[in-house]
Order: sequence, then C-alpha cells, then structure tokens
Amino acid sequence: MLTLDEKRKEILDTAGHLLIEGGPGCGKTTIALLKASKAIAHLEDEQCVLFLSFSRAAVRQISDRMQGLLTSTDRNRLEVRTFHSFFLELVRAHGPLMTGTPSSFIVPDREHQLRADFDGDWKQETRRLARVQGRYVFDRLAETAAAVLATHRAVREIYSDTYPLIIVDEFQDTNNDQWEAVRALSETSTIICLADGDQRIYDFIDGVDEARIDQAVEHLKPTSFDLSKDNHRSPTSGLLDYANAVLRNDASVLPPKNLITWNYRWPNQCEAFAHLAIDRLQKHFEPQLGRMPTIALLTTTNQFAAQLSESLADEKAHPQDQGKRLLPIEHELNWDANLSAAAGYVVASILEWPDQLREHAIVATLNAIADFYRIKLAGGTAGARGTITTIEKAVTAYQAGKTVKSKTAQIIAGSFDADLNFSGDPVQDWQVARNRLHGAKELEEIFGKARLLRLFKATDALAWALIDQWNGRDAYGDAVGTVRHVLANETLDAAQMESLPVTLMNMHKSKGKEFDAVIIVEGQYSAPLLNPAWDAKKEQAARRVLRVAITRARHGVILVRPVGCAPLTSRA
Repeated sequence: MLTLDEKRKEILDTAGHLLIEGGPGCGKTTIALLKASKAIAHLEDEQCVLFLSFSRAAVRQISDRMQGLLTSTDRNRLEVRTFHSFFLELVRAHGPLMTGTPSSFIVPDREHQLRADFDGDWKQETRRLARVQGRYVFDRLAETAAAVLATHRAVREIYSDTYPLIIVDEFQDTNNDQWEAVRALSETSTIICLADGDQRIYDFIDGVDEARIDQAVEHLKPTSFDLSKDNHRSPTSGLLDYANAVLRNDASVLPPKNLITWNYRWPNQCEAFAHLAIDRLQKHFEPQLGRMPTIALLTTTNQFAAQLSESLADEKAHPQDQGKRLLPIEHELNWDANLSAAAGYVVASILEWPDQLREHAIVATLNAIADFYRIKLAGGTAGARGTITTIEKAVTAYQAGKTVKSKTAQIIAGSFDADLNFSGDPVQDWQVARNRLHGAKELEEIFGKARLLRLFKATDALAWALIDQWNGRDAYGDAVGTVRHVLANETLDAAQMESLPVTLMNMHKSKGKEFDAVIIVEGQYSAPLLNPAWDAKKEQAARRVLRVAITRARHGVILVRPVGCAPLTSRA
C-alpha cells in the first residue's frame, strides 16, 4: 500500500484540469495512475480514462507500472495509447466530415516513392491529398484530428463522453497539432498534463514550442503541482542533483560516488572500456539485485551506437589487464528502423550478385540505393533528390548500354567485376557484402546505416533466414526478400519480446525509459558530449540531453570519455 504525502493527497482530491511538473523519478506517472484509478470509480458504463504518450516504448512502460498499482478492473478501463494510434482511429472514423470521402492512409514506403517523384512542396501536397482526396500520410494525422475536434462539437462530445479524463504524458514535447487537439478536448474533458521543462529535448521537431507549458497555464488555467524536489527513481544516489548541475553548468555540485568517469587515451580503447563497463556493472549489481541488472549504453549518435554494438559482439583483450579476455555480450540495439532497413536491402542485393547476370545485379543494387535516398527525402533531406536523379540516370544508361557518369554506379559496377567470394557463413558474408559500400559518400552513408543492423550471431533471425537462402555454391537466392520479411516481422514482434538486459541506443531514444545502470560513451574524434566551440543554444540543448541520459539510471552511471574532453561542469 502506497503512503501518500499531503501534496499527493491534494492532487487526488483536486477537480478540474491539472498541471503536474517534476523531474525524472519524481512520481508524475504514479500519481497520474492513482488519479485515474480514483476517476474510474465514478465512471459510467463504457467510459474510460485515456493516457496519451509519444512512443510504444513509453506505452509499455506505463502499462507495466499499472500492474502493481491498479486492479485488473481499473486496468481494463484505462487506455494507454500513443498519439499516433489515437489520431489514426479518429481520422479513420471522422475524417470524412472534412472531405466527404472515406479516409485512406498512405503507408511510409509508398509515401517515400510518391515524395521522390514529386517536384513541388511535399508538405503542401500532403495537405492537398488530405483535404481533397481524404488520403493521409503519417504527418497529417495530428493536424487533421485537431481540425476535426476543433470544428465539430459533436465529435468532441463523443470523445469526451468516452474519455472524461485524459492524461497527457511528456506534455512539454507536444507539437502544435497535438496541443490543438488537447485544447479542443479540454472544453469537455478534464486534462492532466505531466511535464518537465528541463526534459524538452525535441526542439528540432517542427511545431514543438518551448512556451508549451505556459500556453497550457494560460488556456487551461489548471491547478499546478510541483514535484521537482522528489526523486523516487534514485532517491539517495545524488544522480538527479548532479544531472541538474550538468544542466545548469554548476561545478559546485560534485559527482556522487555512484557516478564515475573512465578516461581512455587511444581510439581502440573506447570500445574496450565500454565493454568492460558493462562487465563491471553486471558483476557489481547482480548480487545486490538478485537478478541481472538492466543496463543502457548511451551515445550521442546512432552511428556510434552501431560501432559499439559491433565491438560488443566480439571477444577482446581486457583494457587494463592484457592477460584477461572480455567475452562477447548479448545485447539489443535500438536502431533507426527505416533507413537502416533500406541500407540492409542494399547489402542483401549484393549477397545475390554471384547468381545473377551483370546488368540485372548492378541495376538491382542501384535501385536499392535510390530507394534508400527516397526514404531520406521523405524524412526532409532535400539534397537526397539529386542523388536519386543521378542514380536513376545511371540505371537508364546501364540498360541502354551507354557510359555511366555516376561515381557511385561506377564503384558498384567495379565491385561486381572484382572477385566476390561468399562462404555460406551469413555473418561473414554479410560483412563482406557490406564492405563493398565504400569509395563514394553515398555508399559510406549507407554503410554506416547498415551497421545498425545486428548480424553477428548465428542465433539472429537474419542469419538463420539467410542460411536458408544459401544456394550451396556462391550466393544467397532471394536475400532481399528474406531480409525485408525478417525485418518486418522483427518490427511487429518488438512489442511482444522481452528486452535483453543490455540495450544500446542514442541518448534521445532513452527518454522515458529506466535502467538499473547507465553507461554514457563519448568517442575520441566524433560524437562529443560537449564542445567548447558550440554556441550557447547548442550547448544548452546538449546539456538537456545529458540530464535525460544520467537520470535514466536507478543505481549508477559510468562515463567513458577520452582524455582531454570538455568537462561536464565548469562554472562554480
């Protein structure tokens, strides 16, 4: 039975809109769930409480938290959903009110193709498709849902009758469309906003506004509660205090005993010390916890996380005792799915080469490269259009028997003509194929993204599937189709799979998650945590991300940094 202080009792007893602010581990989610439980007792039949969050990972974590707090009856009447799934349902049901036509949805792969072939303003085109044809891409769902709720009182009343209480997680990160939808619902539903202004790390996303909390105060006029002085995640460890000091650049606060820094001198030592840090944390915390600790290894970039992932899969020398060996560590890599998958299809196309005619093989790989850049273009990289055009011209030239000018295409052709010997070991052969992606900046980029796909153990789904495609001589039959099928299944199964104890990801992706321990790794020549040359805005953004990273830990943090790196705090 939880013992509540007076402030939390007041939260439970206060009616109307609420704004609950506080840092990591202060108990915002817990008190919100208890508030939901109290509201559920007074709901009519068919009514529920709606809890909106940003990611499936956050939804899973909130759902897990419910298990120990709420009865099964209460859990059945609390819907924890992502904004996307909620808006998708709303637009599917009520989008026709805006267009007069049934709603249909353009899946991401199809959007990538349409965007690559469209010469104008794609954002305006998606608005036209939504307005005129009722066809929606991912980015138009929130905008359309907000418009439906704002202009159709009957729809608002339907949703407010179903969800008289709506809880909004990570409110400070809502974009303009999400906020407009919440505003519309606030006319007839009670809104509880959970927020932490110091965790606002998505300023680079269109529509995210640093004034969002102030806007909520002005419009909702909520009763506000500040839980920022509380810390239930690591209450006695000092991690939150130090993370706040990093945020404020306050050198007067010393690192706590459970936050240590290891400095390395040579680039090859970075991976070894990261490997050792996991080993040390596992041996330290397993006896204390009675189970294997959950550990997050965090970096500033996906590319660096992939590099460390490759290293962890190999046995290596102990960096402090050459007579000892560090064994491979099983782990999962939280990767950038769309681009990494597209890069994987390029590698897979190369695995098929020895069994194909020259022109067909080269054209297939070039088309896979063009598809990779179509996804980049769909993500907002305008320069990708030129790369797509160049590759398409190269494909046309090959098929017409004309001279090919593209450096990327020339390298692919040269790689095909060079000896390419596969052994039937999918792990080694994948790396052989991937290593053909060098010599042009476009290929180097694809190589980097392909590293995010883990294929190092014979137990990996990709490796097992590729074994079945080996023709027994020199090539993998339908490698592209196989990789596509496996990655699709991995994505679908991800929500059902139990996480491994060790996870690698960039620091942004760690937001909303908790681990027993955290390792933050900084590269010697890339992926810095801080840089004295940065302007004030970029430095402060980096400090907010560092605060998030440090406060993911319940018990301990190890920083692995190069000698001579910028200090995390420098102002007394």
